[in-house]
Amino acid sequence: MRQAASEGHICGVDLSLIDTIDNDTDASLWLGLLNVAKREQGKDGVLAVWNALQSRKALRAADGEDAEPLWTMILEVFMDDESQLQRVVSYAEWMLEAHSARWPSLYPTIVSQCLRNGQYRRAMRWHMRLMPNFDPGPEAFGTMLCRFITNTEAGLQQTLKSLYVSTCHHSLYDDVVPLLYESGLSQLCAEWRGLFLLFGDVPNHTVKSEPYLRFLTRYYPGTPLKLEEQLVLEGSLPVRWGMQRESLLDVMDGTHEVDHGSTGRRYSDTLGARWFASSWLPLDFAIHAVHALGVRQIGPLSLQSIALREPTPDAVMGRIEQLHKVNIGIGHSTYALAVRHFAETAQHELLHELLHTDIHPEVFDDLATLESIRDEALHAENMRTYHLLLAIQPAVTQESIDTTSNLLLQQSLQQGQARHALALMRDMRSMDIDLSATSIEHIYSNIMEPLSWNPHIASVTWEILRTAIDYLNHLMLLRAPVPGRYWQKVLFGLGKFGRFDDVEGVCIGLLDAYQNGHMVPGGLLGVHPADAPPSNGIGSRRTLHIPADLPVTHGYHPLHKIFENRKLQVAIARWGFKRSVSQESASTSVGDDKLVILRGVRLLGQLQKRGVLLQESAIRREVIRLLAQFLRPQSKKAAVRLPDLATVTKQINEALGQSKGQGLMPEISVLEGLIVDDVHRRRGRTHRD
Repeated sequence: MRQAASEGHICGVDLSLIDTIDNDTDASLWLGLLNVAKREQGKDGVLAVWNALQSRKALRAADGEDAEPLWTMILEVFMDDESQLQRVVSYAEWMLEAHSARWPSLYPTIVSQCLRNGQYRRAMRWHMRLMPNFDPGPEAFGTMLCRFITNTEAGLQQTLKSLYVSTCHHSLYDDVVPLLYESGLSQLCAEWRGLFLLFGDVPNHTVKSEPYLRFLTRYYPGTPLKLEEQLVLEGSLPVRWGMQRESLLDVMDGTHEVDHGSTGRRYSDTLGARWFASSWLPLDFAIHAVHALGVRQIGPLSLQSIALREPTPDAVMGRIEQLHKVNIGIGHSTYALAVRHFAETAQHELLHELLHTDIHPEVFDDLATLESIRDEALHAENMRTYHLLLAIQPAVTQESIDTTSNLLLQQSLQQGQARHALALMRDMRSMDIDLSATSIEHIYSNIMEPLSWNPHIASVTWEILRTAIDYLNHLMLLRAPVPGRYWQKVLFGLGKFGRFDDVEGVCIGLLDAYQNGHMVPGGLLGVHPADAPPSNGIGSRRTLHIPADLPVTHGYHPLHKIFENRKLQVAIARWGFKRSVSQESASTSVGDDKLVILRGVRLLGQLQKRGVLLQESAIRREVIRLLAQFLRPQSKKAAVRLPDLATVTKQINEALGQSKGQGLMPEISVLEGLIVDDVHRRRGRTHRD
C-alpha cells in the first residue's frame, strides 16, 4: 500500500480527524473518504479506508442516505477477494449482534455474484453461512431466484433448487411458474412445479398461474393437480378467502342482465367499480373472481377503480394486459382509451390527473358536455383540466383510425378485392395499426376457405394461390396464428402446380419461423383454436399461447398439425420425382452428387430432423412405386435414365429413417423384388383394363 496510507493518511486526509468526537460515526464522512480513496488509489485505497473503519468499529449505521452506498461499495470491491469478504461478513455479524444493525442486501449481493460467476459451490457455502442471520426475506429471495431461473444451465439449476430447498421461503409458485411458462420453458417449469408441490408451495389467490395450468391441463390432460391448482382453474378461490360465492354474485348482480349478454355493462359497472376499489381485497383475486363469473368486458368506472390502485403507468398497463390475458376487455369508451394511451406512453402526470379528475368517466363520451367543460376550464384558467381534455384527443383519434382501417379491410375482403385488401394490410402494418381478430377471421373466410385442396379440379389459378400465400406470409409477420390446414392447402397447391422450389421454401420457412424465435418473441407461441386440444372451458375459442419448447412431436404442436398429413408427406416425396422427370434427368445432381429425384425425400428428412413425425411406411411404399414407374417398360418415365439403384437407396437411407437406427429402404435384393412385384401388378392391371 502507498506510504501515505501507512502513516495514518489516506489520499492526503489525516485519519486522526476521524477520531474526534462524532466523526467516527459519521457515515457521510466515511463515504466521502471512501470515494476519494477509490478514485485515486483503486482497491488499495478502499482497503485502507476499510482497515481504518474496521479497526475503530465505530460506524454501525446500516441504513440511510450515506450508509447504504458506503456498505455497498465496500462489498462490491471485495466480492472476488475471499479473505477480505470474510472480514466484511464478520464485521456485518458484529454490527448485527452488537447493535442490531443489518448490513443492507448482504445475502442477495454475495449469493447473486457467485451465481453470476458460475461459482455454485461458493454460492452454497455463503448461503449456508448468511441465511440464518441475513435472511433477505421471501420477496428479495424470490426476486433473486427469478433473476437466474430462466438460465437452463444444469449446474445453475441444481444450485437454485438447493437454495430453495434449504430455505423456509416456500411461497414462490406464483412467481416462478408463470415466469418460466412465459419464457417458453415449460419443461423446466414442470420440474420446478414438481419441487414446489413437494414443499406445499401452491398457487395462492392469483391469476398469474392460470395460463400455465390451462396449458398443462389441455396439452397434458393426464397430469394430476393439487386442490389449490384446481381452484385456480375453476375460479373457486373465494372459498379460500372465507367468502361465499353468492356474495360476489351479489356485488356483480346485473352483469349479465344488461343488453342480454352484450359487452355494454354501464349499469353493473357501478357495482363492479366498488368490487375493484375494495382495499381489503387483493386486485389479483378481484380480477380472477370477475373472470370466473364469465365477465368479458368492464366499464370505465371499473377501470378507474383498478387504475387508482396502481402507482405508475407501467403498473396500470400491466393490469390492462392482465385483463386481456383472461379475455376481459376494457371497452372503447373515451375514458378507457385515454387511460390506456397515457399508460402506454408513460405520461404519469396526465394519467394521475385523469384518474383523479372530478369529471365522471362516462361524461368523456359526451362530446358537447366535454367541449363545454373545456371552454369553462379555459375561461377559469384551470389549465390542468384544459390540458387534460386536449391531451385525450390523440387516443380517441388513434382508436378511430384503427377501427376505420379494419372496417375498410373487411369491406374489401367481402367485396372480393383481395389485392386491394392486401395493400391495405401492408399500409396498416407500416403505420403500426393492429389487425383486429375480426379482420383476421375475414381473411380466413374470404381468402383461405374458398381455396381448393385440388387446384386442377377447381378453378384455382396460380394468381389466386400466390395471393393466398402473400396473405399467410403477412399474417406470419404479424405473428398471428394460422390454422395448419391452410398451410396444407397452400403446399398441395404449390406441389400440383409443379413449383417444388416454393414447396421447399414454405416448409423451411415454417420450420424456421416456429423454431428460431420469429413466432415466439416472448417465449410463447400463438396457436389458433382450430389447432388446439379440445376444451369445454371458457375461452376455448380464443387464441391459445403455448411455450416455445413444446416438442414438435406433440400431437398439437403447430408444426405437427401442418405436416402430420400422410397424404402431404407422400405427395412431397412424389413431387421430387416429378421434378426430375420434367428435367429429363433423374441423375442430375443439385450439389454434392445428390440426386434430383430425391429432393422430396431430402425435404422430408429435414422435417424429420426438426422433430416432425413421418409416416415412414407410407413414404416407403410411395418411393418403391415411383422407382417402379421409372423401370416400367413403355413408360415415359422409363426414358429417363435411372441412376444406380444402390446409389438411390443409399441416399434415401441417409436422408430418412436414421432416427430408428436403420434406413428407410430395405436391402437391395429385397427392394428389387418389391419393384418387380409392383411392375407386374401394374402390368396386370393394364391388361385387365
